[in-house]
Amino acid sequence: MKLTYKKTNVKPENSFLARQDTMPCIEQDWHFHPELELIYFLKSTGTRYVGNSIGNFEEGELYLIGSNVPHLFRNHREYYNDNDEEGAVDLIVVKFKSDFLGEAFKELPETKRIQMLFENANRGLQFSKAAAYLVHTQMMGLVRAEGLSRIVGLLKILDILSVSENYEFLCSNGFDNSYKKTEKERMARIISYLNENFENKIELESVASIAHMAPNAFCRYFKKRTQKSFVQYLNEIRIGHACKLLIEGKLQITTICYHSGFNTLTNFNRQFKALMKMTPTEYMEQYKAKIQLEAV
Repeated sequence: MKLTYKKTNVKPENSFLARQDTMPCIEQDWHFHPELELIYFLKSTGTRYVGNSIGNFEEGELYLIGSNVPHLFRNHREYYNDNDEEGAVDLIVVKFKSDFLGEAFKELPETKRIQMLFENANRGLQFSKAAAYLVHTQMMGLVRAEGLSRIVGLLKILDILSVSENYEFLCSNGFDNSYKKTEKERMARIISYLNENFENKIELESVASIAHMAPNAFCRYFKKRTQKSFVQYLNEIRIGHACKLLIEGKLQITTICYHSGFNTLTNFNRQFKALMKMTPTEYMEQYKAKIQLEAV
């Protein structure tokens, strides 16, 4: 996996892209583009990498990714194992530049909230499902709209999201997205290696060699780029995978521990609680209670 500059193909008659995609699985590289991107998952699950953040995504979730913020949404492994279900993934993508209505639009007093939304998106935003529900109809309509109705529809969505307080920042405070393209490509190689090997024992020297750096220099570089230690970042990937397995409910916690790359159950429980603020058992019970509540 290498960092990719993804060119956004917009039709000549349109000022931004809005489309609905259905496919067996998401095929992406670690990529960036000058446009902001709204991603609404109607049907899909997987792991998200946005800037220096890692987590799982699922259907009903809405994200806003800022301009030139590297990101990758990747389905869980079973999607890629001879899966020919065309509708396994269903999502809406909207890409637009902050000045798609011209520079003057950005200076209007009425657009201050929207400009703040764009600024916050530089850390990546995940909106709650309640907030996503508020713009569901508008998102569905936007992919079919034509002419001036498209612009009105996007502005309506941005207006609703700009006043919402139901969101979380994905990247840590102080996340620096100004590093060079060569550094982004180096991070892409590192993320690819960790994503493919997190279930196994990973030696620091092996990862450092991928970055063509000595271990000590690599640790300093990684902490500067992500505001997280290498071990912390790796544990977040492993805990994210463990959360997926806990939700599926097919394996015992001890088995999940080893399938997620941890060598001991004690360390797994300690790292899980440090990140999730609850034990694996409590996480599983909380998820079951949530499903039962949604079914009422």
